[in-house]
Amino acid sequence: MMFTFQMMFTLMETVKKGKHLRYQLHILKLEGKKSSKKIGGVARLSSQIEKLCDAADNMSQATSSLTPIMDPYGIPQAVKVLDCMSEEVPKASLLYFFLLRLLLNKDKRIMFLSINPKIRVLWIKTEIEDS
Repeated sequence: MMFTFQMMFTLMETVKKGKHLRYQLHILKLEGKKSSKKIGGVARLSSQIEKLCDAADNMSQATSSLTPIMDPYGIPQAVKVLDCMSEEVPKASLLYFFLLRLLLNKDKRIMFLSINPKIRVLWIKTEIEDS
């Protein structure tokens, strides 16, 4: 027996509602057994759908187990560099908090992290003057 429109519609509705797909496949197999002709086709299609479900589950598990990659120009990296400049920029100073706000701007953060550490203080002074 071929999958009927109603069977496919039921399967699609089940997926939309988030019900377990394997249960629905079991129901479809039972409906398919009503006709002894072409049962191999239904079983084969059902098996292929189950394999697709397994593959999707495996991909989902693999994706969720990946560790996040650190952005070299991210805020945590910029704060680490700023903290290393404790002589030039004392922590908990107005300058420190000004720079924290400045580093929220992605372009300025990338510039801050990319320029030579020897001229970083000069760059900070120009940013203060421009603000």
